[in-house]
Amino acid sequence: MALDPSFVVRVEKQPGGTFGETMNNIRSWLDHRHIQPASFNPVANARSGVGFEISFSSEDEAHLFEREFRA
Repeated sequence: MALDPSFVVRVEKQPGGTFGETMNNIRSWLDHRHIQPASFNPVANARSGVGFEISFSSEDEAHLFEREFRA
């Protein structure tokens, strides 16, 4: 049985902000648009620091999110 594809967007902690502030900004944005991600996970990278990996079931939602948070 094939799994539904997911669309993953990775974002780093916002410059000048804390990990918690970035998470709250993301969560507020998602809630305001009634978007429920398939997954929402913190990630750490030695090169880029901490951030999040968010998966969406909808490609449109992933693109909307990416435009807002990867600018």
